[in-house]
Amino acid sequence: MTSRERFLAVMRFDPEVRAPKAEFGYWSTTLKRFIREGLPVVEPLPPDLPDNGTISGAEQVWPGDGVVSERNVRTCLGLDPYPAKFPIDVSPRLPEKVLEESEEYKAYIDRYGITMKVYKKGTSAPLDLAFPIAGRAEFERYKEHYSAAELGRRLPADWDALARRLHSRDFPIRLGGFPFGFFGFPRHLIGSNRLFLLMYDDPQLIKDMNEFFLRFLMDYWERIIPAIRPDCVLIWEDMASKTGSMISPAMFEEFLSPFYRRLLDFFRQHRVENILVDSDGYIEKLIPLWWELGVTGVFPIERQAGNDPLAIRRAFPRLQMLGAVDKRVFEAGRTEADIEAELGVIARLLPGGGFVPHADHHVPDDACWRNFRYYREGLNRLIDGSAPR
Repeated sequence: MTSRERFLAVMRFDPEVRAPKAEFGYWSTTLKRFIREGLPVVEPLPPDLPDNGTISGAEQVWPGDGVVSERNVRTCLGLDPYPAKFPIDVSPRLPEKVLEESEEYKAYIDRYGITMKVYKKGTSAPLDLAFPIAGRAEFERYKEHYSAAELGRRLPADWDALARRLHSRDFPIRLGGFPFGFFGFPRHLIGSNRLFLLMYDDPQLIKDMNEFFLRFLMDYWERIIPAIRPDCVLIWEDMASKTGSMISPAMFEEFLSPFYRRLLDFFRQHRVENILVDSDGYIEKLIPLWWELGVTGVFPIERQAGNDPLAIRRAFPRLQMLGAVDKRVFEAGRTEADIEAELGVIARLLPGGGFVPHADHHVPDDACWRNFRYYREGLNRLIDGSAPR
């Protein structure tokens, strides 16, 4: 059974098929630490890998996609590849402009028109300084960078040959991800604070942005989906904090639901069955809203935010779940008993399918190799014992 066949069988809740043994990814500093602490190296890390970068547990889809694919942990611990993100470009394709650069940081305007500051050392997230859209006028100008005539230029190089190769691939591919979502994309272009204000001050603008984005995506993906047959879609929202959703159910229904319904109809017409939402934070009160619309799964089920995967499974027995392992148990100083307690939770979720257990996001560099290896070897044993094949 290929890793692609296994993923699809588990997403269908086939009780005879074990879950994939896979991890979403790692901070680059995490892998550097693991190597220092004894991880065998079968493929050296890229010498120019920045400290604030990430390394994927998935295969690289094509050489120009910018993904650094992890090989050392996968080889040492016998892991399957994670669903690979198909390289799409939903940006306005603006030229990057460096505003200021030193040994410590770089301030620049990215291809979305977002002004940001990135520190070259350490693992902090980029600091957003300014956003390209503040109101209606900026949005109207922003739209001019998108047209049906240039959709072909948004496809990877050698598209026809790549599509033929991917049509017979043995690993799973996901479509979507950052920054695709009807909360996530406006937030990415406007910023959180202004987005919340505009939902009250100019709600039609947010709806018009999502309408434009939805039509663009459907035109764009109409070219991709039949050619590569994606195994799942990931809608990136990141619309919750530790205390819950950033918007009310009423606002969800007004600003998101109409676009979800049309997008999910589009996916169903193209026989894309696995449609998951990516949101950090506490999502248990959002899950019923997504589920009612036809979303089939969630990722990464962040435990530190208070999500209880056992309660989620009881409430939604057919909800696909990816993640759900509390990454804090890998920290140096945590004990084998801590890890075993976490594995005890995961063991109760494995029977019956619909679950790909892994760390609830990228593995951070406070994880030590000893604890991570103990966790992963224990999880592999649980997976092997959970289904006949």
